[in-house]
Amino acid sequence: MLTTVFAFTVRHRRLILSISLVLAVVLAWGRRLSDWLDLILLIATFLAGVLAFSLAVLAYRRLRPAALLVEPEVRAFATEPSASQIYLAVGFTFLASQFLGTGQMDGVGLFNLVPFLLLVSAGLQVAGGWRGVSVELRPDGVGQRGFAGSLMVPWEALAPGRPSRPTVNAATLALTYARPELVRRHGILPLGRRLRVDNVHPWFIADTIRHYVDHPQHRAAIGEPAEYQRLLHALTSPPTGPGQGHDS
Repeated sequence: MLTTVFAFTVRHRRLILSISLVLAVVLAWGRRLSDWLDLILLIATFLAGVLAFSLAVLAYRRLRPAALLVEPEVRAFATEPSASQIYLAVGFTFLASQFLGTGQMDGVGLFNLVPFLLLVSAGLQVAGGWRGVSVELRPDGVGQRGFAGSLMVPWEALAPGRPSRPTVNAATLALTYARPELVRRHGILPLGRRLRVDNVHPWFIADTIRHYVDHPQHRAAIGEPAEYQRLLHALTSPPTGPGQGHDS
């Protein structure tokens, strides 16, 4: 049941984020109409935020899929966008709307700093959820895009036999560079050495990246359905060495 809900959320994330923004504004505006309506809508806003944050926790703690999306049109294997990030964006949106509804952000002063920072946080979360941060494996390297920056790591920049498997519940995957000068970063807030992997099994994505680091002959076929099937078979075959991936 929850898996279906998470998949629906990812698939329709922009519609969900748009609806949550509209509802947050309507609830904030409605609270200014009367005292009794203020109380009712305050409770409704609070419950909506609690529900969103609860779903974010459940999405984060779920058994993450050991799978990638096959995107032959862009020649890539990619992780799906994070359901947890989308729920966080919705939760922060409703949380910020509580301050909008009380009028605490109408003036200027020290006491308005927290509501302002909360509103900024909500905007950042919504921007990230709208774009959908995912890891992409392409013939030329590994990439990840955030709402304000991107990271592109050519295969040649990665150290052989890496990355190692992180902890099973890791939210990020650290990359080890052999040639860091080849790494490209762009944007206002460029990403660092860690990939966000809270939407895929961390061992699976680590094994997949390491496989292509150590088997350059297969990189050109990345993005093709047949190559994805070969990859899955290679990753489930007996390893050729400790932590070194698999041959095919």
